[in-house]
Amino acid sequence: MSKSEILAELPKLQRDERSEIFERLCDLQEADFSREHQQLVDEALRSGPARPATSTDWEDALRRGLERARKPA
Repeated sequence: MSKSEILAELPKLQRDERSEIFERLCDLQEADFSREHQQLVDEALRSGPARPATSTDWEDALRRGLERARKPA
């Protein structure tokens, strides 16, 4: 069934049926967010131990950002 067919059928459903579909869609979205969140956590863990940023770190980040902003899109 295509997306347009599904959207056309939604108004024909009872309120409780639409609620059930809505809940399922929310569950699917949450699962996607959970996977994305876990990927970010894994990436952070692989980056090494946490340490406070130094003034040099901030200056380097600013320099990189300014260089990136100067490049044409």
